Amino acid sequence: MTRQDNNLWRDLLNNLREQRRHIHALIRLSREQTRVLAEADVERLAEITREQTEHLDELDTIEHERRQIVRRLGESAGLRAQPPTLTDCVHLAPEPFALTLKWLQQRLLEDTHHLQSLNERNRVLVNQAAETVNYWLAVVVNAANNQTSYHPATAGVSVVLDTEV
Repeated sequence: MTRQDNNLWRDLLNNLREQRRHIHALIRLSREQTRVLAEADVERLAEITREQTEHLDELDTIEHERRQIVRRLGESAGLRAQPPTLTDCVHLAPEPFALTLKWLQQRLLEDTHHLQSLNERNRVLVNQAAETVNYWLAVVVNAANNQTSYHPATAGVSVVLDTEV
């Protein structure tokens, strides 16, 4: 294995660690988002959304870099037709890299599943909040359309004063 290959394996490991760092940040933000949704803190929710977008943009860039590294590793191993998958890389990597690569791959899968679960919970909370808002909006609209509830007609109204009941 050449020095360049060793550098590519190190680059791949560093890339995956960086992806994991961003996924952990997204997990932290998703947990906070759950709390913020429950508290209806719209300002913080907007900030969280902005932060999530920044991490997702970074992940997109890192993923593009990962694909380039894997393509170069595949070419170095003689795989020119199609770049290897991460699982292929685990099998192609020299022993010390392979163990770390397999560990990182497993942690990334676990972290991603955890993030998906948190995002699903938050999606349900957002949908419930939207349904509640729609319900109350319908109540207000129906009340506004039923003007007699808010603006009683003056004709036919009698007022009785000083009467015991």
